[in-house]
Amino acid sequence: MVDDENTRILGEINKLLVHSSGDRRTFLDRVDRLAEQHGDDVYSELVFVTAHLEFATRTAKTHFQEIYRHWGAMQKKLRRDIDFRVALLDYFIDVNRKIKNPKIIEIRVFQKTQQETFVDELTQLYNYRYFTRVLKAEVLRSHRYNAPLSLVVCDVDDFKHYNDVNGHLAGNKALKRLALIIKKSVRDVDIPARYGGEEFALLLPETNKEGAYVICERIRKSVEKSGFSKGNLQPGKRFSISGGVATLSVDAESADELIKKADQALYLAKSRGKNQTALFEQERRDFERADTVIAGRLRLATSVGDVFEVRNISESGVLFNYSQALAIGNIFQLSLTLPKRKTALVCKAKLMRSRELKKNKEYELGARFLSMRDRDKAALKRFLKSLT
Repeated sequence: MVDDENTRILGEINKLLVHSSGDRRTFLDRVDRLAEQHGDDVYSELVFVTAHLEFATRTAKTHFQEIYRHWGAMQKKLRRDIDFRVALLDYFIDVNRKIKNPKIIEIRVFQKTQQETFVDELTQLYNYRYFTRVLKAEVLRSHRYNAPLSLVVCDVDDFKHYNDVNGHLAGNKALKRLALIIKKSVRDVDIPARYGGEEFALLLPETNKEGAYVICERIRKSVEKSGFSKGNLQPGKRFSISGGVATLSVDAESADELIKKADQALYLAKSRGKNQTALFEQERRDFERADTVIAGRLRLATSVGDVFEVRNISESGVLFNYSQALAIGNIFQLSLTLPKRKTALVCKAKLMRSRELKKNKEYELGARFLSMRDRDKAALKRFLKSLT
């Protein structure tokens, strides 16, 4: 996947190959003009389009210069004009020997095949393969020019339920309709993709976090207002989506990290009740957490309490897996069984984060301690000291 600048370069190169590849002097002049306008990346794109070989910019330029000289030598020896691509093929087969088993294909057929490779058949948005390729390119460009870059990850709420009620054919129609809403809601420079199943990704160049939030909310509200077939049978009484937003250099420094942070924001939107957009928020901790395995019991006002297992703990909070989802902000009582201590550590806690774990149908909950007896605080402090 390439950005808007590279798309223009590819368009110019295709015109050049169609109309000027038989005239050596004219071809060189036009390549030089393209390089003046767009930089030396033109040489990399030219070699890739014609031979499907990827080279760094400087290496590609050197190859082009060698091919141009080889082109002149071939014409002189054959005593007739030949096409640039003939010279390039001969160069990479007999001189440089980068190509061992060449295949000739009409350029328009290749363009059509390439488009099908990068476009999702159902939604006609870019596919996952194209998205990951362009994401890396846009991250590099963002770092190079210090330009904002945001990522939105959207997911259809309770899509399995929608398919179960209406059938997979209706589910596919709904995804196609959602894709159309997404297309109409983004700019030409944005990259909308089907990330997988009912999940979509929007790569937004030159867009800060607030701008990405506005775009995601525009899409979400359009989906909410559009009457999807039998959406009233959904758990939320309508067909809806949730979205997560993360921004490069603010929340993440790499492509993989950006995806991870946008996913975490999406989980946050789901945990808050779905049909909403959430921004990635870095959790602030007063104390360093320590990994451990201790048993605990969570008691709500309406229950006697369910057992859970702690994953990590600090003086200010705890992270644990639980059998059911709880609302953010919920206050409950925790009882923690520390090793070598006869009485349980008891405290009040407030739920700060919640994330569904799809593998085992549990929920990862993060809670902050609100109140705890002094002797329990001292016991927890001694336990943490023994771990570290």
